Order: sequence, then C-alpha cells, then structure tokens
Amino acid sequence: MKRKLVLGLMAAGMATGVYATNVTTGFGTIPGSPGLNPYSGSGIPFDTSEYEVITGIPSINAGGDTLTVAMAATQHGSGNPAPGNNGAGTYYVQTGLNAGRSKWNFDFYLNSSGNLLNDYTFTITELNLGNGESFTFNPLLIPDNVGGPASAGNSESLDFSPFGPAIGYNPNANDTYDFTLDVFVGGSLEAQDGITVVDGTGAPDGGITAALLGGALVGLQMLRRKLLR
Repeated sequence: MKRKLVLGLMAAGMATGVYATNVTTGFGTIPGSPGLNPYSGSGIPFDTSEYEVITGIPSINAGGDTLTVAMAATQHGSGNPAPGNNGAGTYYVQTGLNAGRSKWNFDFYLNSSGNLLNDYTFTITELNLGNGESFTFNPLLIPDNVGGPASAGNSESLDFSPFGPAIGYNPNANDTYDFTLDVFVGGSLEAQDGITVVDGTGAPDGGITAALLGGALVGLQMLRRKLLR
C-alpha cells in the first residue's frame, strides 16, 4: 500500500515535520461510528474500506484528536456487480457502462473526533497508470459531502467532471487507477491512505508509470544510503 512507503520514508528521516504518534491501518468496516451512509449514498457498503486511524498529532488539540480516514471502490447502484478486492486496498471492477454510467465509484470518508476537520489539509490525487495523467483536488470542497462538522464523505465517479476528464478516463478501456488521500498539518505530511482500482484487466504492461516508479524507488534507496553513511 502506497502510504507504507511514505511512512517508511518518514522513519528514515527523508521527510520533515512532526508526524502522528500513532497510525493504525486496516481493511474492512470503518472504525468508530461512521453512521449509516458515510460515503453519502444510501446502501453504499463501507465494510470493504481501506482505512487509517491517526492519533497524537501534537498541534491538533494538544494531541487529543482522533482522525479517521477511509477510501473504497464500490458498485454504482445495486444493478452493478460489487468490486472484488484483495483485502489490502486493491479493487477489481468491470469496464463498460450501465445506463450511461460507469459501473463503479470511488469513495472517501474523513472524521475528526474533536470536530476539527478544518485544522487539517486534505488532498486526493487520482493517477491513471495507463497514461500517467493525474489530478489533485481538495475533498472538503465538494459541495454535496455528507456529515459535518465532524465528518465529510462522498461517493464519486470518474464519469463526473473534473474527476474523469482530467486523467483521460475511458470507461470501456482496461486500465488501472490509483487514488491517494494525503493528510497535512501546517504543511507537513502526517499520513497517507490510498487504494488501487484495476478496471477490467488493468493497464497494459502495468502502465507507463510502472517503469518510472521503479526508477524512483531505486533513486530513493540510493539517497537513503547516502544519508545514513
């Protein structure tokens, strides 16, 4: 999972800032009391979610806030098949349209136990591994989010603008999409959650970003060795 790489870099001293005292990760039902529809729509399942529970950030309520973030891929409507998953943040969906709509949605949920969501900065970045195009947005700015002031959640589709057009989404194409949710406090990255959605058979040859990612990881390993000498 992508967030583990980021937290590993933090531990290696390759990022700066004050990081969360405790980050608990898991897959399944969103912890706490997310309500009946944390992803905004009635009947949207939230028991196959990739989630993190973050506590002890000193600058947020003297470390007393508990932040829960979650993401998932779910079917659009009861007439479409539920995505498969590997139990670790990767989902498998079908290509094509049903009644003019993509068969799946991507979902996010944010909750602050102290009603302090506005003390954090959140971004979600979509990455199309097939063409390398990406798009980043602030999920708190989506006008029809549910929850508030303690929570914000929604279920979105790459059919919707700007989410799909910005990354060249084609509902009939085999492709792979990464969705990464970053949590910042005072400009410092505190945590990162994310999911991968394999649409059909996935991006051909792993996508054009696979080779670039491999090269980047090698570069980071070399940099770490230099820093540790």
